[in-house]
Amino acid sequence: MDPLRIGRWLVAIGGILTVVGLTTGFAAMTTGERGLILNLLGLVPVGVLTAFCGTILVVLTEPRSAAPPAEPEVPSNSDSDSEHPEPKP
Repeated sequence: MDPLRIGRWLVAIGGILTVVGLTTGFAAMTTGERGLILNLLGLVPVGVLTAFCGTILVVLTEPRSAAPPAEPEVPSNSDSDSEHPEPKP
């Protein structure tokens, strides 16, 4: 399997684990069961670390071009560059 695809899946799975852990963990606070709350909120760091590992894998394995990106060109119109244009007679 392609490492880029694995990285993208890890980001998606990490995001899902984080959202599910946060929403169900805070919703479980209404029940008052301490063990359930801690287990559900414990999914959040696992999800964040999974998403972070996936992000790093995507950044390291995505294809890059041989040439670096070009610098943007500066406009050559000198009238539009001046901050305080001189009044015209």
